Amino acid sequence: MRCGKSHSQENLVCDSSKNISLDCTDKVNISLLTDDQSQNVNHCFGSVHFNHSGTLEAVCSTSWDKKDGRVVCRELGCGEVVSVSSGSKLQRGGMHDHVDCKDSEASLWHCLAKHYNTSTSCRKASVICSGSVKVRLSDGPGRCAGRVEIQHEGVWKSVRKSNWNDQNSRVICNQLICGDALADTDSFIQGTSQVLNNEVTCTSDSKSISNCIKPTNKRQQQDKNKMVICQEHAVVFLMGVCSGKVGIEQAGKTYWLSGSNATFDRKTAMVVCQQMDCGNATSFTFESTSGTTDLWKYSYNCLEREESLFDCEQSERLSNHSIVVSVVCSGSKTVSLKVDTKGKGECWGKVDVCLNGVCGGVCEDAWTDNDSDMLCKDLGCGSAIYPLSYLRKSQSALDKITISSVHSTQQTTNISQCNMVKNVDQSYCKDKPAYVVCSGSVKAKLMEHRERCSGNVQMLYQGNWNPVCETALKNKDVQNTICREQGCGHGVKPLLFFGPSSANSGAVVSGLTCSANSNSSAECTAMTNNQQCRLGGVQCSEWRRMVLKLGKGACEGYVFVYSEADSRPVSSDGWTETESKVLCKDLGCGAYIKHTVKEKADYHDLLWGKKYSCEGETKSIWDCELNDRPSQNQSIYLQCQDDLTASLGETGNCYGQVRLNNLPVCYDNWDDSHSKIACQEQQCSNSISFEKINRGSGGDAHFVSCIGSESNLGQCKTRRGKCGSGLVSVSCAGGVKFNSTQKCGGKIKILYRGTWESVCLPNMFSRGGELLCEELRCGYPQLLPREQIEQSEEEKEGQIIPETSLECSQENQNLQNCVIKKNECKKPGVIYCEGYPIKVPIPPIPINLYVGLSLGLLSLVMVVALCLFLRRRFVTRFKSRFSMRKESAFESGDYDDVETNGSELFGPMEMRDLKCHESESGGDKENGRRSAASSLSYDDIAEEVPAQPLSSGEDGTSSPGPGVGPSATHEHVTYEVEEDQQESYDDVVSMITPAEIREEIAEVHERPKGLAIHDDEDYLEPDG
Repeated sequence: MRCGKSHSQENLVCDSSKNISLDCTDKVNISLLTDDQSQNVNHCFGSVHFNHSGTLEAVCSTSWDKKDGRVVCRELGCGEVVSVSSGSKLQRGGMHDHVDCKDSEASLWHCLAKHYNTSTSCRKASVICSGSVKVRLSDGPGRCAGRVEIQHEGVWKSVRKSNWNDQNSRVICNQLICGDALADTDSFIQGTSQVLNNEVTCTSDSKSISNCIKPTNKRQQQDKNKMVICQEHAVVFLMGVCSGKVGIEQAGKTYWLSGSNATFDRKTAMVVCQQMDCGNATSFTFESTSGTTDLWKYSYNCLEREESLFDCEQSERLSNHSIVVSVVCSGSKTVSLKVDTKGKGECWGKVDVCLNGVCGGVCEDAWTDNDSDMLCKDLGCGSAIYPLSYLRKSQSALDKITISSVHSTQQTTNISQCNMVKNVDQSYCKDKPAYVVCSGSVKAKLMEHRERCSGNVQMLYQGNWNPVCETALKNKDVQNTICREQGCGHGVKPLLFFGPSSANSGAVVSGLTCSANSNSSAECTAMTNNQQCRLGGVQCSEWRRMVLKLGKGACEGYVFVYSEADSRPVSSDGWTETESKVLCKDLGCGAYIKHTVKEKADYHDLLWGKKYSCEGETKSIWDCELNDRPSQNQSIYLQCQDDLTASLGETGNCYGQVRLNNLPVCYDNWDDSHSKIACQEQQCSNSISFEKINRGSGGDAHFVSCIGSESNLGQCKTRRGKCGSGLVSVSCAGGVKFNSTQKCGGKIKILYRGTWESVCLPNMFSRGGELLCEELRCGYPQLLPREQIEQSEEEKEGQIIPETSLECSQENQNLQNCVIKKNECKKPGVIYCEGYPIKVPIPPIPINLYVGLSLGLLSLVMVVALCLFLRRRFVTRFKSRFSMRKESAFESGDYDDVETNGSELFGPMEMRDLKCHESESGGDKENGRRSAASSLSYDDIAEEVPAQPLSSGEDGTSSPGPGVGPSATHEHVTYEVEEDQQESYDDVVSMITPAEIREEIAEVHERPKGLAIHDDEDYLEPDG
């Protein structure tokens, strides 16, 4: 038995009729220990140990099961076993392992087990008994309502809503003696307790929540904690804040507390006042009620130390009691909205509850939309706006959160009448106070002093005027609501933000939702954040703007009002210097100089139907507007000191950066209508285009917004400020010049934006083509075939797609007005007018001609080659023959007259060579003779030196005929032939020219009589 020694003994003699009893010296008890080794005798959970005569011996978890645990729980009086488990490793001491109970043992010591004096490697056996599992409803206005918390392993833990069933709620309410489950709710705080990781699933047989807890390996989902209101839950309330009839509400039904001097006294009244956080009871009274009043079923007798009336001794209400108790308490209770610790907010801020002078916030966990609506109504601030935005996080927090939740009844008319549940752990929820924005703190306004009923929209939200995103203003109901709130009729259109700082930083109203019948932005739902957005504005149907026109510039002229319908002059009725000064300031025209009353401005029959009277401090002329109709039929001519003068680039160029009073104009909101006004003000015709330039942006500039009917930019709405989006440059038609790449045609060029560019001309025979030819002074456009068009070098270059087009209507008389910024062509436009120089085409050569020319050229080459060959042959033979003749003459010494005929001098072949040469060369006569360097045809030789008979001289000798040369007086025959060393063809010809032959002197001697003449020599006989 391992019980030590026998200490005493009785009936040791064996006798079947008597039991044997032993009293051993050792003592054995069961102890349940937690991890910190403390005994949990009253908690019924922990690791199982035997306390063996003061020595702890652990039980190992080998084969440990619920039967063993059931013996432990029963032995300790801890109810049923909930669960058994294997705990931490055994560190030291003796141990018991392999415990095996039959579930009938009175003690775990009686179960079979192995006993060791020293520890081995094992884990402790643990058990949780139902006596350690409790349940409660926390942070509620009573014990039968609140957040579900289960005490498990000695720690109160919350339970998640996920996987929770109604049977679980019923079991809890029954276990708490609170009746059946009534409702689920989220009207209590989430709390800071741990989350139970076990599964909770009750069945209809479950009597206690401990029967429903089961181990699980699943992690609990991220969800809110479960909260329950049981049927027996009841709350006490007073008809007033801290005074009035005492009522009790249960299960949605209202009862009144009955009493008399015998059943209700001062102590009970004290408990009621303290339960309502209203201090002490100063008095109480009894009031008679009608027979239809529902009276509470119990009467209470309190000792004054109870925290709740329901903690007092209760008794059944006497049936003949029809008197209702009323109390007056000494304390106070207020609920308000607070921006910070310094004071109250204006219909927005954190909820601030003051109980008897002690103030603090309310946790947002349990604050409901109904609470917000009630508080806004109590404060006269309209209704609550929700959902709330991030802006509440930007406000400073209150010092502490004193109230965890607020609970009203069906009789509550003021939120201060509610039951306040104190926040025990004030560190909880300190960064999550309840926050309310009432509609009374939300207003909209149009931020523009120059215009009425138009401008940038700003909304007063949480004490700050916040800009509104353009997307939030696109809805027509939103526009109508804002306009109606301003007394400006209905919405016409949304506007882009005007002026500097269009890139917002900080809080913005990003969304607005209004109903069709909303008359105030306070009735709308607003969404706010700190994200960047494009800001916007609204123009209403009652829009109007005041300008000076029909005068000198923008700061002198008749006072006119532009409206949605038309423009009309303002009546002089009631108009004084005061109104003039305000208007000059509004227009940005400096100080007032003077104003005069004149007849109505030209072409205006009707005056503006309102009068103006500025009294006291006014922000703009629109603060002076009266609804009275004017009685005088005269208008006002006003003159202010300054002027708003616009300029466009360099003077006379009609192109460049727009400036107003020498300050650049910002690109924001600029459009074609603005460009048109700028061009026409500079006498530059219409505008063609405008563009953004980044050079110089970031500094001061004028923001300009025109409606399109102004005559100069100074009449438009203007504002000065930092411009970060870029500046504006405009191109006007008055600065455009035209040209073409060729005379009267070719590619069309325009001087535009300061440079020559190509332009698109969709149809050269359109009105634009006609005007262009007139501009070039070249008649009318004409259609030319491709072969008659000569492209210039510029036209042959790569084609750049033009950015502008020439589009003229039949009414257009000025080509400049036809230039528009429009790209409809894929290549530059061309035109050919009547004066265009047509390219003369070269006719094509037939193929037969090509063949003939080729054959002729080949023949010519062959002839020339033949002539060269024959020339060389002729030269060789000529030299040879001429040499033989000289030798013969020397030998004979007797000669006939020589007839200079080429046919006699040269043979047939030589003559043919000479004729060939004749066809290739010619010469000039000089003083009746040939130049020695010239060529000579041999036909000419025959003509100039015909054969003539020789005449005899006086001395009986023969002499040559006329033109042959001087007389021969020498005795010897001498021929002198000059031969050039060159063998060119011309040299050969020049060597034998007749002129040279004639110049050769030959001495001819008379032939002696009887001298014979050789047969092979042919000499001429001289005539007698």
